[in-house]
Amino acid sequence: MPLDKNVLERTFPEFELRVERGKIREYALVLGLTDPVHTDVEAARAAGFDDLLAPPTFVRQFWHENPGNDPMPHLGYDPKRRLHGEQEFEYHKPLVAGMNLKGRNIIISTREKEGRRGGMMTFVVIETKFVDEAGELVQVARRTLIETAAPPKEA
Repeated sequence: MPLDKNVLERTFPEFELRVERGKIREYALVLGLTDPVHTDVEAARAAGFDDLLAPPTFVRQFWHENPGNDPMPHLGYDPKRRLHGEQEFEYHKPLVAGMNLKGRNIIISTREKEGRRGGMMTFVVIETKFVDEAGELVQVARRTLIETAAPPKEA
């Protein structure tokens, strides 16, 4: 299924994310992080943070909570042909427990490329900017999604 070009003109609603201690601890545990700045408030404060420090990719877990604010389900991509191509994060200030963030997803680029196995591949880059209560940029996340020209062959 080709890219639904209408999604390129769509504005996706802003969403809110409260950075909670429990979620930071759970995420650090899942990742196997042992640095106490992620699990012990006193250790985090001793390291110069206001509260528990969120692991670097913490905001990634919140992109799919509401399909209305995420472009991915609206691309028109066939799930059998969709690939996660790339992931990138920019960090502008520490993300700590107690912060209230606002995020917004936008499609920043699209392109097509001839595939090695024949047919056209479609690339879409989605950018999510997260700002704090003062409107200051905290983090920018980008992901590249690819739709291949043909679904994988059954084994």
